[in-house]
Amino acid sequence: MSLKTKKTHLNKIKVRYSEVDCQRIVYNSHYLTYFDISLSEMLEDCFDQDEYVKQTNNDFHTVGVQMSFKSPARLNDQLEVYTGIKKLGNSSMTFTQEIYRSGSDDIINEAVITWVNTDQKSMKSSKIPDNIKEKLNKYLIN
Repeated sequence: MSLKTKKTHLNKIKVRYSEVDCQRIVYNSHYLTYFDISLSEMLEDCFDQDEYVKQTNNDFHTVGVQMSFKSPARLNDQLEVYTGIKKLGNSSMTFTQEIYRSGSDDIINEAVITWVNTDQKSMKSSKIPDNIKEKLNKYLIN
């Protein structure tokens, strides 16, 4: 089922010239950038990430990515990136994301990305604070 019908965060991105390759389609690594930008936008909608890092000395690290290409995006396409939280654990979060061309229900790319909350001094996983979890619940997909 499409993330468009769930409680997800929507981020819009326009494909720029520097993101297409000699085949005139978006180069594959740029999809990860689109996903990462959209994750950051979703988190900013929930809490101030910069303040979180300053106050806790914790930050989120990507530990897993599974991405599935479906069809190409092209120069000047207007894209819609839908982001939801699939699982919210003690120290990790698993996101699910889908990219669509604006005005279309055909998925261009989809991903499942896992982040771990990490203490920046020890570089070990750290519990996600309850107040942050509460704020993230608005995008938790059941």
